[in-house]
Amino acid sequence: MPSLVVKASGMVTAVGFNSEASCAAIRAGISGIKEVNLWDYEAGEYLSGAKVGLPQWWEGLEKLADLVAPAIHECLIAAGPTPADQIPILLGVAATDRPMRNDQLDKQILDEISLRLETPLHPDSVVIPRGQVSAVVGLNVSQRLVAEQGVSHCIVAGVDSFLHQELVEVYMNRLRLLTTSNSNGFIPGEAGTAVLVQPAMSSENCQLSILGMGMARESATIDSEDPLRGDGMTKAVGNALAESGLTIFDVSYRITDINGEHYKFKEALLAAMRFEHGRSRKELFDLWHSIEYLGEVGAAIGPCVLSVALHAGQHEYAPGDVVLCHFGNDDGERAAIVAKFEVGGTG
Repeated sequence: MPSLVVKASGMVTAVGFNSEASCAAIRAGISGIKEVNLWDYEAGEYLSGAKVGLPQWWEGLEKLADLVAPAIHECLIAAGPTPADQIPILLGVAATDRPMRNDQLDKQILDEISLRLETPLHPDSVVIPRGQVSAVVGLNVSQRLVAEQGVSHCIVAGVDSFLHQELVEVYMNRLRLLTTSNSNGFIPGEAGTAVLVQPAMSSENCQLSILGMGMARESATIDSEDPLRGDGMTKAVGNALAESGLTIFDVSYRITDINGEHYKFKEALLAAMRFEHGRSRKELFDLWHSIEYLGEVGAAIGPCVLSVALHAGQHEYAPGDVVLCHFGNDDGERAAIVAKFEVGGTG
């Protein structure tokens, strides 16, 4: 399959209305988390959340389209002069088992985005309802479209929002939400994110090369009573490293979907330890988690992570060239990407 590179990105988050602003805010440690119009019925107080500064509070498909259409538009501009209708959009959304999920999400969201972009979408545009791992699925689809359809660019996007009263009540009842009575939980957020990918080629422009990807499944999910050993994440990371031809010691830093829940911290630690085989690293193995500033953004986290990695390379603040990104869904799906920031492609 052809190698891919990330050439540009787009973001709409609680800390910025475009990719450059969002990444700069994340780099500076600026948080978009504050009190929002969501109620903690047990404590009798409002919850913390990361709300995008849209002009009014609303929910549903229209809000999701408003979040992600500008991020996709950023990528379409960067792809010029390629027409927008010649670029497939591979859109990650909440997994089908998400509580309170809109029944028409998969059927209508692309039409809503097309309406806002004022252009028809490429016929191979598709919705990927795989939550946090959607971006890795989208990259795999991009490889196939490049190889079989000969497309010059794809946009891998993601959009999600946890800022719904009924939804946060479900997660509060499951002791998954961060509240005054529960320190082991996540903060709800929302975002629309996208990355522009194309086949690797010789170029003078800075780009993030996708060296390897891997997917697997974890049986000891966050809702399971089985002991967590990190087998699924270990396999996903191992597959990505094997495809890249690198080892964990070639990786300079990590960017993940860790969201404040102890489960994900433990899983990341277990997976990293499995590859070190008793060897010690001489340098700090940085672990970045943008959700600290954006809240839990679900299916939007994949393109967000790749955007941050691209920005870190372009602005020379990354600890090194090679980054490991990994993600996990509540249902046990795990995915990993090994990427390298380069000036120019592989030819």
